[in-house]
Amino acid sequence: MILLNIVLLIFVALGAWWLTGIDKTPGGQSKHEEYLFRVLRCAAVVVLFWVFIWFMEWPRLSAAGIPLLLIIPVSIALLLRSSISELFAGGFLGLLDPALHDHREQDPKKARRYQDAIAHLIRNGQREQAIKLCEELKLSGEVDLVTLENTLEFLGVKPARAPDVKPLAAAGRLRTQGKFADAEQLLKSLLLKNPADDGAAMLLMRLYAQDLRSPDRAHEVLQALEKQPHVPADHLEFARRSIREWSHPQPPPLPPSVLPNPESIDDLLAQGSYGTAVETLKAQIEALKEQNRTQSDKPQPDAFDLQLKLAEVYALHCKNLLSAEKIVRQMELTSSVNPQQIALARAKLAEWHLAANSRQG
Repeated sequence: MILLNIVLLIFVALGAWWLTGIDKTPGGQSKHEEYLFRVLRCAAVVVLFWVFIWFMEWPRLSAAGIPLLLIIPVSIALLLRSSISELFAGGFLGLLDPALHDHREQDPKKARRYQDAIAHLIRNGQREQAIKLCEELKLSGEVDLVTLENTLEFLGVKPARAPDVKPLAAAGRLRTQGKFADAEQLLKSLLLKNPADDGAAMLLMRLYAQDLRSPDRAHEVLQALEKQPHVPADHLEFARRSIREWSHPQPPPLPPSVLPNPESIDDLLAQGSYGTAVETLKAQIEALKEQNRTQSDKPQPDAFDLQLKLAEVYALHCKNLLSAEKIVRQMELTSSVNPQQIALARAKLAEWHLAANSRQG
């Protein structure tokens, strides 16, 4: 009998050790290598199980010991509750769809490392290797699909299917084509679904103030946006200044062959014409990219200074750090940007974050 009990305790210890090995933290990381914590849990389970056997085999078990026999299994279940939950959850997912039963540990920084690897290949001129890595990541699902599609398009690989046009982009396209009524209807439908959509509100305000010469209607859109919760005050102030700017005649755009004078951008910023400064910088960056594509046999001007200036306008003047971060990430994937320029852009981004935190503090 003693030998049988020992064998039973060994099986209990091995089973508890296996269960604690499949346990995970709330963040999805495995506890397999937390050996000390697992040993303590297994030892507690074995001791409780030994006490349970001893009481079961005690010939003079009194009524006072019955509650103890009920408490011991509950205590063992509580010790192994997270492991048992993980076991049943994994089995349930496996029955639903075996593809969902993934034993790989979650690594939240893995996607960022893959993106850095792609950027490194691009900067070193290893275009084919970068394309191959992007295609492999599309199959594995390790990196966001939209990010990979944009990177492949940057590398000259056409997407397998035409990308879906987002409603806000479609409204902007209708506006540039002069189809103001269609753009207005689409933007109103977006705001009807989400009144706090500041992107749709900004575009509708610009449509009213600049294209339809109706600043009063633009202010009505702004007043509706001000009533929405969680809209940053900086965005509202930027919209208010932009309406004033859009309500006045705009200067004719510079010819594509002429790069903007930094002093002229600074003058626009000093006057509070942030929208015009952003549009001017965007137009000149696109013109420079088009010039580089059509004149690939000549030395190519560097758009880094323009992109960094645009990110600065977004971060410091428009209070839009998300757009600034997006510009810096795009520069990191550009082969013409050298490591020194990337380090400078990251340092500037850190300064802008610090300035934003100081304002909030």
